[in-house]
Amino acid sequence: MDLARVLIAIVGMGASVATYCLMRFPHMRREQFRHYGACSVAWSCAGALAVLCICLLLLIAQSVWQRS
Repeated sequence: MDLARVLIAIVGMGASVATYCLMRFPHMRREQFRHYGACSVAWSCAGALAVLCICLLLLIAQSVWQRS
């Protein structure tokens, strides 16, 4: 596994964790968005999963691009 794939995977995991935390815990958001309530656990997990899937698709695309 080369460095690009490792970095994409690390950034993807970090982005999905950040997405979950920002959706679930309003006190971590910027001041102008704190008045919106916390999302449910299901919506927070769905948002984090969506970000993770996008990063995994990017990882797959990078692997295909590198082979050709």
